[in-house]
Amino acid sequence: MIITATSLEALRTGFRTEFQAGVAAAAPQFQGLVTPVSSSTKVETYGFLGDFPIFRRWLGDKRIRSMKEKAYQLVNENFEATIGIHKDKIDDDNLGLYAPMVKGWGQSAGSLADQLAFEALAAGNVRVCYDGQNFFDTDHPVGGAVPVQVSNMSGAGAVQPWFLLDTSKPLKPLLHQERKKPIFNMVTDPNDSHVFSTGEYLIGGEARAAVGYTYWQLAHRSTAALNVANYEAAKAQGAALVNDEGEPLGVVYDTCVVGTSNEAAARNLFEKQNLAGGESNIYFNKVKVVVSPRLP
Repeated sequence: MIITATSLEALRTGFRTEFQAGVAAAAPQFQGLVTPVSSSTKVETYGFLGDFPIFRRWLGDKRIRSMKEKAYQLVNENFEATIGIHKDKIDDDNLGLYAPMVKGWGQSAGSLADQLAFEALAAGNVRVCYDGQNFFDTDHPVGGAVPVQVSNMSGAGAVQPWFLLDTSKPLKPLLHQERKKPIFNMVTDPNDSHVFSTGEYLIGGEARAAVGYTYWQLAHRSTAALNVANYEAAKAQGAALVNDEGEPLGVVYDTCVVGTSNEAAARNLFEKQNLAGGESNIYFNKVKVVVSPRLP
């Protein structure tokens, strides 16, 4: 291939097409687990409400609550993949491996939200959410002047963590903040300083995003063995959650997120129609199982 402005532009167009094909080929799992939000600045501040009205019988005057806003900041992170193609490879038309590599970058970029979402779940016991506590914690404050401490965790480390989520609400447990969608570009200027000094034309992809948390009440983390008894205990723990005035929040866990180590237990619990003795499984298809290879 003779290196000209036209041939370099054609090469960039071809690589960009491969990158976008990779993005389109990605099969992300995060839909339904996260609320997507467009971002316009480096840091977004979310005024999550510490308390919110729940419909009640209208007896006498309306009860007007003062909303308690608690700021929660989420910082966008930068992501990239870059490589240099030496001009000799372009001269010799030795580019066969670059197109699938670029397509792979696109597929990775298309799965970036997955990566960040499951990282956030896995690290939820050490990352802070809107109330100043870790997203998964044993002492979330709930109540008025003298709040009680409420947990959304269970287990004593018997197995790798598994997670129950309530994804039925308009606001999902996780927040996906996208500042810049994945893009591809290539340096095609032969007078570029890097090209001049190294002979390499740089190609790469970029994205900016972050994943954080919404309401801790919508998620539960357990390291107890994934079985009927421990699932029922976690489910009851979620169902018992109330707001600051003691009104039930109506939390119903409808999704179980596991890694490969808990996959068999999750599928046995929620996807087997009959139990070992032949009796019907009352939890058959009651909970959606999401298995992420990004979790242990």
